[in-house]
Amino acid sequence: MKGQVQSIFCAVLIAAFLATLVPLSAPAAQVRQCSAAVPKSAKGHWSWRMIDGRKCWYSGKAVIPRSALRWPAVAPAQAKAPAAAAVTTVSVAPVKRSDPMEAQAQMTDDADSFESRWQLRVVSR
Repeated sequence: MKGQVQSIFCAVLIAAFLATLVPLSAPAAQVRQCSAAVPKSAKGHWSWRMIDGRKCWYSGKAVIPRSALRWPAVAPAQAKAPAAAAVTTVSVAPVKRSDPMEAQAQMTDDADSFESRWQLRVVSR
């Protein structure tokens, strides 16, 4: 009987400890908006995480999972662009890379090349 009471007491302590780490009443991870830089009027501590290859700044010291951070749908710089400006897309053709095992050295017949000048130096002595 004493062993059962101790095990129940330990289970209650562990459950209470886990409840303090993750409160049951807390909402699921809240999505926060990313900022490209810390605002000048910002107060308090700001942290950042790498999201989509850019620094995502958010307020607070806590480490927030990447899935809870989002970039705004329209970046502020894009929102300020005039509506009449035409957006042009540029397509770039992929560069065909050659096989390095098929590379061959080529000698030029240039009279001003290093090899020709070196040979003239040696021969003229």
